[in-house]
Amino acid sequence: MSRWLAEVVAVAAKDLRAELRTRVALNALALFALTTLAAVSYTIGPFRLAEEDRPFLLAVLLWIVILFAALAGLDRSFVKEEESRTAPLLRLAAAPSVVWAGKLVYNLCLIVVLTAMLTPLFCVLMGFEVALPWRFAVLLAAGGLGLAVITTIIAAIIAQAMTRGALFSVLSLPLLLPLVIFLIQGTTAVSTGDLETYRNSLRAVLSMTGVMTIASAWLFPLVWRD
Repeated sequence: MSRWLAEVVAVAAKDLRAELRTRVALNALALFALTTLAAVSYTIGPFRLAEEDRPFLLAVLLWIVILFAALAGLDRSFVKEEESRTAPLLRLAAAPSVVWAGKLVYNLCLIVVLTAMLTPLFCVLMGFEVALPWRFAVLLAAGGLGLAVITTIIAAIIAQAMTRGALFSVLSLPLLLPLVIFLIQGTTAVSTGDLETYRNSLRAVLSMTGVMTIASAWLFPLVWRD
């Protein structure tokens, strides 16, 4: 197990070093998220929503921004291996489970950076009040893991396709939409202080993430070998 973990860390560290040199995914995530947030805050702002509608509508806007920023920047985790012709070498050097887990850790790191940068700005610019801050952090972490799991396996599936960007969004959205719906419900609940709805939403998010993790771990060796 220790050797397996060391190999996973090595794969993730390789991708993170490459990303820090080029910053392709980070720039895509940051630019899309900040541009969308600026447009939303300018057109809607914190005072143009009815008080009773604010928790739900702001929760929707937050996860829409996070979702589409993730779709803009997380499709390259396997594409860059194909473009640089390093995929065959990676297939020889590491087991499929190692590659999948390493890429998952890499995508998770990008999502953590995105949410850590975007969420405080969103709360300040949009006046989003959180009644249950620690539970909000747990929900963000669970949602980020779910996003990372789904986008990692979809990125592996579309890596060799000609129209990667379009395929990534088309294949990801049906899987991500139910997850985002529960995340919106949970985010609304942490804003209003509704613990029961929060717990139900968090359980649903964790259940979906668990199912997708098992399915992705089983499916990835078939996708990776082809």
